[in-house]
Amino acid sequence: MSNYIGQSMKRVEDPRFIQGKGRYVANLKLPNMAYLAVKRSPYAHAIVKSIDASAALALDGVIAVYTGQDLLADGVGALPCGWQVPNIKIPVQYALTVDKVRHVGDRVAVVVAESAYIAADALELIEVDYEPLPAAIGARNTTSAGVRVHDEIENNVSYEWEIGDKAAHDKAFAEAAHVVELELINQRLIATAMEPRAAVAQWNEFTEEMTLWTTSQNPNLTRVVMSAFTLQIPEHKLRLISPDVGGGFGSKIPHYPEEILVPWAARKLNRPVKWVSSRSEAILSDTQGRDHVTKRGWP
Repeated sequence: MSNYIGQSMKRVEDPRFIQGKGRYVANLKLPNMAYLAVKRSPYAHAIVKSIDASAALALDGVIAVYTGQDLLADGVGALPCGWQVPNIKIPVQYALTVDKVRHVGDRVAVVVAESAYIAADALELIEVDYEPLPAAIGARNTTSAGVRVHDEIENNVSYEWEIGDKAAHDKAFAEAAHVVELELINQRLIATAMEPRAAVAQWNEFTEEMTLWTTSQNPNLTRVVMSAFTLQIPEHKLRLISPDVGGGFGSKIPHYPEEILVPWAARKLNRPVKWVSSRSEAILSDTQGRDHVTKRGWP
């Protein structure tokens, strides 16, 4: 052990990275690959009244356009919540919304095309009729502005969690000669990893097996969730490969909707499908952190 403590250690992965030999999902190419792009909402809160994809479908090179109703028709399940506490209220969240958008960048439809450029162009041709609704900005406002993001959850409060001895706490504060209070705002942040998220899926129709390459920090959990909740592919027929992810900082731990959309489209079309997030798309769609408003008091 004395040979290592206090010594500068070389990282074993560095040689191939500095030689440009990193293995990233965005660089993966498979024969007959199609490319997926996601139509995202410019509104923070709005009812989706209708979606007209006729112009996009008429564009040369467009293979298909799908909406949330297509996923429902195929029996694709909602994304589960990984945090379970007593009396929690969990909203239903599908890979593509079927009723209204709930944040800027929410997923409305997807295009699959022969190239990433055609798919991106086709997004501009999809006409979505929105009915804008009031929006709340900031963590504090979400519970006080009267905006109900999920109709089934009042004041947007998923759960209330208490720990400790409330009676002893109240007694200590009531008897204290002085009470000091401090309110802290820990701002929302975006991880901004070096490599944005990406996914490539290949479906074997003969064996009914799916392979998904994804920039995941937790591929084993994603595989379980895909099998049990979202795509219902038997776990022994579902293989997830997570090569070099290009940084994550926790943002690449969850099971993302694109990890549903890409393999679902690959199975639907029976050809490999690829999606790579742009930097601006990552800011809209990656799981964000913090945005805490904390009030502390000391007797």
